[in-house]
Amino acid sequence: MKLADYYLGDPRLTLVPIEHLSEAGMSPEFAALLRQRRGWERERLGFFDSAFTLYWTRSARLAQRTRSWPVPRRRNVALLSEPLAVRPYAQILNTSTWLLYESDFDPDLSHPEFAAYLLAYGDRLAAEGEVTGTAVRSAAWWFERSDDECAAFVAAAERSPRPDASAFQALASALDWLRQLRHETLRPPEAPAPHRPIPGTGLLVPRALEQEPLALAARWRDVGNSALSSYRAHWRTRDASALATLLDWLAEDAPPLLVTGREGHTLWDPEQPAELGRLRGELELADGAALREITADLQLIARHTHTFLGAIADPATLPPPAENTAQTGYTYLHAARRLLAYNLHEPGMERLIGPALPYARAMLGGRAWHEWAHLADSASWVSLRVSEEREAELRAAFAERIEDAIAGAPHAVRAAAADDLSALAGKRTPGLALAELLVRRLPDYRTNLVARRFMSTDEAETYVRHNIRTLRPDYAPTQLWRMLIRYLYEVQYLGTALGLSCVPDPHAYFVHSTHFYEDFLASGVMNEERFAELSKDVAQICACYEVDEIRFRFPHSSSSGG
Repeated sequence: MKLADYYLGDPRLTLVPIEHLSEAGMSPEFAALLRQRRGWERERLGFFDSAFTLYWTRSARLAQRTRSWPVPRRRNVALLSEPLAVRPYAQILNTSTWLLYESDFDPDLSHPEFAAYLLAYGDRLAAEGEVTGTAVRSAAWWFERSDDECAAFVAAAERSPRPDASAFQALASALDWLRQLRHETLRPPEAPAPHRPIPGTGLLVPRALEQEPLALAARWRDVGNSALSSYRAHWRTRDASALATLLDWLAEDAPPLLVTGREGHTLWDPEQPAELGRLRGELELADGAALREITADLQLIARHTHTFLGAIADPATLPPPAENTAQTGYTYLHAARRLLAYNLHEPGMERLIGPALPYARAMLGGRAWHEWAHLADSASWVSLRVSEEREAELRAAFAERIEDAIAGAPHAVRAAAADDLSALAGKRTPGLALAELLVRRLPDYRTNLVARRFMSTDEAETYVRHNIRTLRPDYAPTQLWRMLIRYLYEVQYLGTALGLSCVPDPHAYFVHSTHFYEDFLASGVMNEERFAELSKDVAQICACYEVDEIRFRFPHSSSSGG
């Protein structure tokens, strides 16, 4: 299996990837890999498939009956071997991964009822980004569960060694009253008695139970905080040697990068490499594991910078970063300096505590190449390989096909999006306006044409898996056509032109991991043929560009990076 090392290369986890999942569980090919590489027995494999099938069928049925339940989608399943190996509740590979534990799928400890609920809970956690109210907001899961199914969940929760197991034990104790809640559509009140709604869920709480949701949410908040505290305490071991190694390397080698802190303030600058006071003050808060990870991160940024600049025929011709360059991310081009910056306090990353998240360094590497490649695009090192007239023809054809797609969509869809399209288009046609949205994304594509020549396999795969995600949180339902343009651009990450991914079936990966299937195909907005035509149109527009090879010292090779 071509990507076996990518799935299983991190000893902390087993990644069951999107491309090897279906509504019925994992593929036979991946099951065989787990038997060979992880020693999974038939019983465990069957357990996984049973739990995943329960999750999918139940979530799909709930989502069909109420908009307040998350529609299931295929996401990676990351199973941790050690409870404290990775920060609890972390989002791995963006929002496209469930972070669970091997014990959750251990037939001797768990039960498919418990694991299926964890998958449903993980969907809501990814969508809403918070733990506290998840158990209450997922109460509809229990409305149609039998007493035996509930009992199986309760028993598994009691046996669970998860770091937050006591939250699920509290949930188990609350099943009696959770099953008494009402719902606007799934279980309307039988009599006009007073009920308190829980916004965004359709749930209705009888007056006699009004304090119960608050108490359960408070318990989940406390358990979540305790799980995070336990993780941080586990790794909170100082290491003077690791700190000295990092600071000595910075002072002696003066690598070409910036280390930044809160509000983007510079903590270390290679122009004053021996000035370590501000950085030392921040790093003294870090544990030994974190210091070793930070050192490895900075060394990777330095290597990538040397490699990129060394590959350029004349680095002096690179322009300075644009003034509006985003000053955030795994690493980013500093707006005032032509250097990559690494923020110790990057939001969402606890870089001073414990080891880096799985795949984080691969994403850091991919991001480093991408940021440097932005300057190559700004320098016009990626140019048209066709005439401007031919590119204009392709854009016009795309705009016309988008117009046809809009005209062929169901009346309700066109009516819902009419005002947004009108505001976007102004005096232009909607097709031309939407084509312009696509054109605005082409600099990023051109940047990736440069970056791909440097990326390793792991970096490229991780970069793709971060960028292919559901866009539902980013667009209102009335902005469906804007969302389509974004999807049509991002699906190019899976195409052969960029060559970033080895996913065996890019189409299935895309439509089933992003909700694209539900939002555009199953809904009747367009059919598969129309989507294929639009995707081909965008691919043809992207193919108008090529890298000016004379700018580089060596010919392009897709395996040159790392």
